[in-house]
Amino acid sequence: MVAFFLIQINVEGDETATDEKHLIIVSGYLGYSHDSVNKASSYKEYLKTNCSKSDIYYLTDPLDIESDGPSNLSNIEKAFQWLSSNSNSNTKVSVYIFDHITMIDHNATFLFDDCNISTNTIDSWLEMVICESMTVILNGERSSLGGEYLKDSNREVICSMEYYQEFDPDNFNITRSLEDQTSDINGDGEISYLEAYQNECELLENTGQNPVIWI
Repeated sequence: MVAFFLIQINVEGDETATDEKHLIIVSGYLGYSHDSVNKASSYKEYLKTNCSKSDIYYLTDPLDIESDGPSNLSNIEKAFQWLSSNSNSNTKVSVYIFDHITMIDHNATFLFDDCNISTNTIDSWLEMVICESMTVILNGERSSLGGEYLKDSNREVICSMEYYQEFDPDNFNITRSLEDQTSDINGDGEISYLEAYQNECELLENTGQNPVIWI
């Protein structure tokens, strides 16, 4: 009975460790900025406190030893395919993109390393992901422009600034508030993305930068 009890604990622990999947994409358009790489790396390290490295697909500067490659079209497509193939109705998903967004041919568009990808295309890839919950985090100039097109009833979309704002460096840092215990507004011992977002809004209140969220 004792041995069986120990086996049950290990199995449950494994299930918990694989209940999350995360996609992090840092644009290298015009070069990988120090600010964007640092913010993405900090977010990755935060995630690793709750899940394993294999649960994170990380596209960033290839000089980062944990990078799964640069943010070119081929790698981005593979990353979303990985997310779709490895998620199910019990999976909590986050998609973090650090990139500038602009309008091209009347479409809100991400500017990646060797390509431009419309928010409509990103949205179609997200639609293929079956999950329990999904949080999309957009950092970068005019990020809310992308959020407007990616909002959906089955996901929350957090944007670092308004569609017309061009703060560089971007002052919004979701990881800072996810790790800040004062963000725990309801006092349940856990900090949700919504609570972290609300804390960031307070921190940026007098900076002129206005984060936006769709729930």
